[in-house]
Amino acid sequence: MWADTAYLGLKDWLRRALGWKLSIPRHWWSGGTWMRIDAEPPTRPSGFQVLARRWVVERTIGWLTTNRRLAKNYGRLVETGEMLLYLAMSRILLRRLTRKER
Repeated sequence: MWADTAYLGLKDWLRRALGWKLSIPRHWWSGGTWMRIDAEPPTRPSGFQVLARRWVVERTIGWLTTNRRLAKNYGRLVETGEMLLYLAMSRILLRRLTRKER
């Protein structure tokens, strides 16, 4: 699974409870780098830098929030939200499967 840095606290719980591996994309300079003592440190790039796999998380959230019921949390039960996620992803999958080749 990929997630944003906001979900860093779930990493251990997901591994222990479900056996899932949570991967959080980060820039190489945010965690430090290993290098030789006599080597020059790499320069940190300026400006906007794209994170690997970050677009997957953002795109999926964008697809899901196009569904009115998922734009806000209307349900009181977790099961309701889970069911709506399954419906939304099924809708996306069916739309792709029935798309005509151009």
